[in-house]
Amino acid sequence: MSDLAAQIREAYDSLSPSECRVADVVLASPDLLVGFTATELAETAGVSKPTVTRFVAKLGLDGFAAFRTAARASLRVPNGSPLDLLARGLDATEGELGHTVAETWAADVANLERTYAGLDEADLAAVVDRLVAARRVAFADFRKQHTLAAYAGALFNVVRADVRVLPVAGTGAGDGLLDLGADDLVVMFPFRRAQTEHDRLSAACLDLGVPLVTIGDRYPNPASRRALVHLACATDGVGVVDSFVAPMSLINVLFTATTNRLGAPAQRRLTALEREHERFATFVTRHGEP
Repeated sequence: MSDLAAQIREAYDSLSPSECRVADVVLASPDLLVGFTATELAETAGVSKPTVTRFVAKLGLDGFAAFRTAARASLRVPNGSPLDLLARGLDATEGELGHTVAETWAADVANLERTYAGLDEADLAAVVDRLVAARRVAFADFRKQHTLAAYAGALFNVVRADVRVLPVAGTGAGDGLLDLGADDLVVMFPFRRAQTEHDRLSAACLDLGVPLVTIGDRYPNPASRRALVHLACATDGVGVVDSFVAPMSLINVLFTATTNRLGAPAQRRLTALEREHERFATFVTRHGEP
């Protein structure tokens, strides 16, 4: 942390004893600064929050957010990394619950507006066409994006046959590509930092001739570059993770449009599913009886 450390050492002789305690904590544990609030730094140093404010001002910085920005730059925290996202979230909320609720709500509303404003209707229609016509549909992704694949798989299984979610527990994604070909469809959800699995799975789809659609953000990703259609979502979050509100909403739109297009076959499948719910007494009635 050479840049910020140099500023602190240069200002050290002008600091009060309490401010020196803050400086000592900063110099001893620079890696903690990016994710600290001013209150947490004060508690760690055993001083008041106003002391931290005065300490930051003596470094010539305009507030604690600017101090955290300087720490990020000095520590060379990569843009988009969880640590960077944590710091950006703290800049916006200072760790206060009320601010977190307000900022999250505003970010999610903005993400929805930007996503739907940027959608191309022809691309959307092309994806629905493939979801309707495909012999088999596989929703696939990894790490936290696997939750999107699982959600989409659970929905589409309700209205059409031969829906897969990849990878299945205990297998690799490649196992789920067995039997897939030009008449099928793979849908992936690549977001932010590209993973090696995105490259491998999308390349395998290309080799096998399996059509690929991606629902993700605007960050470069080998999967979205190989896709026939890429539906871009705004995913700016307030904390460590991206917001999946927009992609979840888009999955709902695709599901509803596909259900409407399928018509009678979807209705027959829904009717059959209701019979199975009755057989297994899946739901509790209003009177508390299965």
